[in-house]
Amino acid sequence: MAVLRGNALADDRIAIIGAGMAGIAMGVQLKRLLKHENFCIYEKGNDIGGTWTDNRYPNLSCDVVSEFYSFSFFQKPDWSEKYAQQREILDYIHDCARHFQLESHIALQQECRSVSWSESERLWTLSLWDIPHEKSYVVQARYIVTAMGVLNIPNGLSDLPVLTHFGGPVFHTSQWRETDFRDKRVMVIGNGCSANQVVPWILNNQRPRTLVQIVRSEQWVAPKNNYRISTFTKWCLRHIPFAMKVRRLWAAYQLDRGFVAYRNTTAGAKARNSAAESVKSYMRSVANPTYHHLLIPRYDLGAKRPVMDHGYLEATNRPNFTLIKCDGIRSVESSDKKTVVDAAGNRHDVDIIILANGFQTQDLLSPMEVRGIKDQDLRALWQQRGGSEAYMGVTVHGFPNFFMLAGPNTLPSSNSTLHGIECSVVYITRILRGIWGKSLAQRADAISVMPTAEAETQFNAALQADIKGLIYTSHVHSWYINKETGKNTLIWPGTQFSFWWNRCVTAIKWTDWIIERHS
Repeated sequence: MAVLRGNALADDRIAIIGAGMAGIAMGVQLKRLLKHENFCIYEKGNDIGGTWTDNRYPNLSCDVVSEFYSFSFFQKPDWSEKYAQQREILDYIHDCARHFQLESHIALQQECRSVSWSESERLWTLSLWDIPHEKSYVVQARYIVTAMGVLNIPNGLSDLPVLTHFGGPVFHTSQWRETDFRDKRVMVIGNGCSANQVVPWILNNQRPRTLVQIVRSEQWVAPKNNYRISTFTKWCLRHIPFAMKVRRLWAAYQLDRGFVAYRNTTAGAKARNSAAESVKSYMRSVANPTYHHLLIPRYDLGAKRPVMDHGYLEATNRPNFTLIKCDGIRSVESSDKKTVVDAAGNRHDVDIIILANGFQTQDLLSPMEVRGIKDQDLRALWQQRGGSEAYMGVTVHGFPNFFMLAGPNTLPSSNSTLHGIECSVVYITRILRGIWGKSLAQRADAISVMPTAEAETQFNAALQADIKGLIYTSHVHSWYINKETGKNTLIWPGTQFSFWWNRCVTAIKWTDWIIERHS
């Protein structure tokens, strides 16, 4: 896999930061839709796949149905299960990269530490670190596309610094270590998706002496209803024309139909309350009654992303399981530093601690530094605005030729994030096609494009006004919301259909853009 160095061919080069599903999608669509080959995907890890490479903990699977957690341009007729497992998704990503011959465009173990815009050259300079050779170098490119994801920097010990003194193994689920849990005293901190998957696996397969889980709040836990896909269904999807498209569209419709429950309307409240009663009934029927008051939320269903059940609720009935609700950890004590005192004063003798305490979702693009016109720092700009924001979720005034995937306010409400990413990819290619025109020679022109300040301000004002019509609130802690300012920086306030329509169908409003061209 090649690493593009120096300034050769920088005139129309596109640098993509990250080789997860977003980066792969961008690379594929540059080739498919624009017939553009001058791009490189820089990935700091030793493999492609992003979150599906980083996260390898047991019992990990997707919470979106397989046919809609896949690319529209590379559909797979033979998914093994309704909700695919991590290994199968990672294999799918590799298959996609091979099919579209992306290998020569991908540079692994190359960390992009900063990007800065040169107004005189109208180029971006990337400062990169070659991890295997421990060397820094720079590359120039006309365009930048960030594909770094949202769930890529774990809270880990930064959220629980007292545990740095713990005398045994402590690790985040996204930094999983192969560990023997048999007859061990295990503590799991957190109760989001990864905890829901890890806890039952440990209890059912590893036979720990004890497992105590520390949680700060309740989670809505809905049944997953996963199943193996039959050989007959796979045959139909492979051989019947349009069968895969129909199945994918039906999945999209089913997910979008539930968006009404997120609206603060009479119809929304009715749908939400009906769904909440169904989930409550499920939780009560499966979970240990001793813990119902700690498990069943008192906030609206949907105010935080619901968690699908991976056997967690049933596992709460295990005699060696204990659930405690409190505000974190107070101290680590005893001579061996293996006595953990929680915030409620309970003392726990522990051998291993697993952190399932989420990610730093309010610091997009971190730790990479981004500097635009007049050396404007993007992170400082977002701090001034109370959190990240962008025009159409992909670009920011003052940062020409700079595009983001999984950018501000592009995540759906309980829908396929991957579909949203693909829509943003298409939108970026539409912008590039619009400024390049039909002439391949024009691609080498010193072109710069960015939204006007007014268009960006108006777009985000309208977006935040629409978010106020949804059930998300700063009173319920959620990783979508900046806890310091109360600003929702991640959620798209509409259906996934509306997101697709705005990015992929609606005519681009070129009056919202500043385009400068120098031959």
